[in-house]
Amino acid sequence: MITCKQVSNALSKEDYEKMSPMRRFFLRLHVKLCIFCGKFNRQVMESQDMCRCYKQNEDALAAHRPKLEATRKDQLKELLASQAAQTKPGE
Repeated sequence: MITCKQVSNALSKEDYEKMSPMRRFFLRLHVKLCIFCGKFNRQVMESQDMCRCYKQNEDALAAHRPKLEATRKDQLKELLASQAAQTKPGE
């Protein structure tokens, strides 16, 4: 069985879906059984799944994103510029 540290390092460095089947099996087994790191690493695996799904469907989702009107965009730019001018570095 692999250790918690090895599981965390493997998940932080690569997508578990791209690992070899044997390594992926032991990683999932560890995550299911471990009371120490299981919950955290399960969330990491779920995050990787969500990112992978979003990346696969990004083009299809782009058509459904809300668009900001040009006038509202200009107002937002002005507001950000005025707030940036008021805030000085180091404060």
